[in-house]
Amino acid sequence: MSWFQVLIFMHVSMAIVWIGGGLVLQLFAYRVSLSRDPARLAALGQDIEWIGTRLFVPASLLSFVTGVLLVVESDFYGFGDDWIVMALVLYAVTFFAGLLFFGPESGRIGALMAEGSPTAGARMARLVFLTRLDLVLLFLIVFVMTVKPSWSDEALLVGIVGALLAGGVVWWRYRQATAPQPAPDPGA
Repeated sequence: MSWFQVLIFMHVSMAIVWIGGGLVLQLFAYRVSLSRDPARLAALGQDIEWIGTRLFVPASLLSFVTGVLLVVESDFYGFGDDWIVMALVLYAVTFFAGLLFFGPESGRIGALMAEGSPTAGARMARLVFLTRLDLVLLFLIVFVMTVKPSWSDEALLVGIVGALLAGGVVWWRYRQATAPQPAPDPGA
């Protein structure tokens, strides 16, 4: 086994952990939100912060480092390749969003929910919405890394349109979930 193969294995494995973990957390968030149990919501916020710092940050950093090493070790890829530039920009957006906002905000929301704060539910809904958009970005990174489009490639347009459609569905679902509910008809 070559060093390049070890790097590919580590790069792909860490990306799977990062993206798969994000998808699983979305499923847990959905399930917990259906329960409407403040204690479960508070615990989820605290768990997301814990998992984020102990799993997502290291997995995303290892994915990044091994990706950089793959380009350095490669005779055929370079940091000027369009798809590598795209992936690095998307990576930076999602990594820093997670590190600087998602993790800390999850912990803050967990604490607010434990206190019974009336603002905690709305903040949790917003956080779930934003993390779903982040998951769309992660899948766009996977698209870019596998298709390897150039700036002039029509495949890039397909990826962007797909991400916009997925983001639109996430936005629509968020708006639906946070829309004011009509008051019950007292005469019914």
